[in-house]
Amino acid sequence: MTDLITVMWKEVVELFSNRRFLLIFTIVVLVMGILPTLHHGPASNSSAMMMFRLLYVLFATVIVVGQTAPDMVLHERVGHTLDYLLTTRLPGYAIFGAKVLISFAVGYIAALLALAIQLIVSGITGGSGWHWLFLAFPLGRVVAFGTTATLSLYVAVIGTFVALRVGEQRAAYLITIFSVALFIIPFLVGWLHFSLTTTWVTKFTIALGIIAFVLSRIGLRLFRREMLVLYLQE
Repeated sequence: MTDLITVMWKEVVELFSNRRFLLIFTIVVLVMGILPTLHHGPASNSSAMMMFRLLYVLFATVIVVGQTAPDMVLHERVGHTLDYLLTTRLPGYAIFGAKVLISFAVGYIAALLALAIQLIVSGITGGSGWHWLFLAFPLGRVVAFGTTATLSLYVAVIGTFVALRVGEQRAAYLITIFSVALFIIPFLVGWLHFSLTTTWVTKFTIALGIIAFVLSRIGLRLFRREMLVLYLQE
């Protein structure tokens, strides 16, 4: 656990010294927080519009994690610090796990901040005082606090795993985002049918969490530092 915390602290320091990350994080949070009110208007209080606002929160999660997870690995590859990290005594779970957990946390925080900004902007511009928008509904709370968390973890695992094996930055980003788009396929071909109910979304959130956990275990098992060192030296 000490090794994991050590690497996580290193990742946090490096991440918040990265101006590109800070710029993207700030822009995404502000845009996904303010745009829904500008687009739909503060008076859009119907259930459908409130749930549509949640898409912006999910977009904030995907965009931030989709950029952060690969970038944390690729930044170290360019600076050749990943080579050194792989040759230390630090266990594989600490190296892989720290990158996944920090990426997950950043994405989840981005979602919560975008959500908070939506509430604040809507309250200021609405003219009807403070109201909770989608958080007033059980379904909204499940998506806002549950689905965003599992989605953030899923993208963090995929992004970290891909970046460790794909050296080209754009390819790593595209593959990470494509992994999210894969969820659309079962609905398009009719294997799954979407239902905007609390029960259905809760089951989907739990299933996504299980998938993310399983993928994280697979990613950790496939984490072979000897092979990665050789690959980075090519």
